[in-house]
Amino acid sequence: MFIELVDSLRCVESHEDTWLVATVFQMDGRHIVEGVLGCPACRREYPVRNGIAWFVDSSETDAARIATPGAVANPGLTARAAALLGLSDAGGIVVLGGHWVACADALGELGPAHIVLVDAKPSVDSTQETSGLVVGERLPFAPGTLRGVALGGASARTGRVTSAAELLRPRGRLVAPATAALPEGVTELARDVDDWVAERGATSSPPVPLRLSRR
Repeated sequence: MFIELVDSLRCVESHEDTWLVATVFQMDGRHIVEGVLGCPACRREYPVRNGIAWFVDSSETDAARIATPGAVANPGLTARAAALLGLSDAGGIVVLGGHWVACADALGELGPAHIVLVDAKPSVDSTQETSGLVVGERLPFAPGTLRGVALGGASARTGRVTSAAELLRPRGRLVAPATAALPEGVTELARDVDDWVAERGATSSPPVPLRLSRR
């Protein structure tokens, strides 16, 4: 797991928003291989094992849950992902789940700051700053953190889709299967037989009072 991602991660328990503290046992370059992410508010700990951060209970920590790297996505699927997520410029965190994880390396070359895979591990040949997380119903990120989220297949649980919508930054995009319900907080932009794409609205700032200056 890329160490700079820690600043954007949050505890999945329901309490005030707070950062996670990383205790590192082993590093490989800028990636945490073995360690623990701890929540200072509730004291819950999330282990990092073999470079994968686990945000589920210990009873669920079965290595079989982690998808192994598959074939590289065909250019058509990668182009579709890039278009739906609006990756026309660099920066931001992009989360991929289901069949979209095959696009990770190609999308990483377009310039997102970081690619995060849900229930999957990065390819051993990846040259991108990619991280893998095992999660439950909630995505463990701070509100307004994510540039884009694309969830497919079994990864598109109702809770995850709802959570993703809440964590998008203004103008951030969410892609989910056409059968998934559209969550609150986002506006549908387009849909076909396979997927829909929605966007989070811009956050308006509070009015700024104007005062006459005295001369």
